[in-house]
Parts: sequence; structure tokens; C-alpha cells
Amino acid sequence: MHTPYLEITTKQAQLGINYYQPVMKIKQSQADVSMHQPPAKLTISHEASRLFIDQSEARADLDNKGAGRRVAEAAEQAKMTAITGISRRVREGDAMMKIENGAGAIPQIAKQNSEPNQKTPGIGYLPKNHFRVQIDYDPGSVDVNVTPQTPAIDVSINRPQIAHENWQAQIYLQQKEAINFELRDFQVDQLI
Repeated sequence: MHTPYLEITTKQAQLGINYYQPVMKIKQSQADVSMHQPPAKLTISHEASRLFIDQSEARADLDNKGAGRRVAEAAEQAKMTAITGISRRVREGDAMMKIENGAGAIPQIAKQNSEPNQKTPGIGYLPKNHFRVQIDYDPGSVDVNVTPQTPAIDVSINRPQIAHENWQAQIYLQQKEAINFELRDFQVDQLI
């Protein structure tokens, strides 16, 4: 058996929105800048450098000596010659005192005094070494003083130019609400 029933159908109302979003226009002009930089103050002071070169020892190696040095060297040479002469004579005297031993001291002393000293050839450099030239260098000094000057900067700001329209929203009814009633399984004049 079928029982009649009532079917209700509803539709919700629906709203629609149209937006109008215009573009905002902004124009920013460059700022006006003026700069003035005074030059820095610069002072430089210096002490001259000095170079001292002493070549007296190198010149002495070339036998280019002053009178005072020659006299001092000759005196030293004479002293050494006298000392070696005295020691030679003492040696010869000692050898002659022992002549009774039959060593032949007189011919041997005569042979030593008659033969010249043998000189051996060799290579020499003048000056004898590079340290014979004395070099003294004073580099001096340089003082640099800088006094910076601050720049003068003037800035004028230009404000931005803004052009805009208001945003708009348009609301409308997109679907109307509705309610519908319908009777189902209802039969008239039916036997039960």
C-alpha cells in the first residue's frame, strides 16, 4: 500500500557580484640634488734622503792612499821588518853557536840569504771584496697630512603624483529563491 506524501523542493537565492578594479597610476619624479665638494687640504713635508759612500779602503787596495796612511803603513812595515830581522839574526846566531856540532851552519845561512823569495802567481781582485766600499743610506722621511672637507649636499624632494579611481562592487540577484510543493503517490478513486 502506498501512502501519499508531500515533496517540497527549495532553491536558495544566489547573489552575484561584479567588481570594477581600476589601475592606480603613480608617477614619482626624481629628487633634485645639488652637491658641492670642496677639495681636501693636503700638506706634504719631507726630509731629504742622504747617501754616504766611503771608498777609502777600495782605493787603498789600488794603492791610492793619502800621505798619513802611507806614513803609518811604512812605520808598521819597518817595525815588522825590524822584528823579523832580529828574529832571523837570533836564529842565525844560535845556529853559529852550535857550529862545533858540524851541522854546516855558515853555508846554510849563506844559501838562505842569497836566494830570493819565490813568488807564486795567482789571480787577485781589486777591491779584494765588495765590503771594502762602505755605503750608508738615510732614507729621510715624508709626512703627508690630509684634512678632508665635508661635502655640501642639498636635496629637494618631489612628491609622488597619484591618480586613482575608487573600486566599485555591483551586487545583483543571480538566482531567485523558490519553493515547490508536490504531492506524490496520490491516487484518486482507487480501491484499497
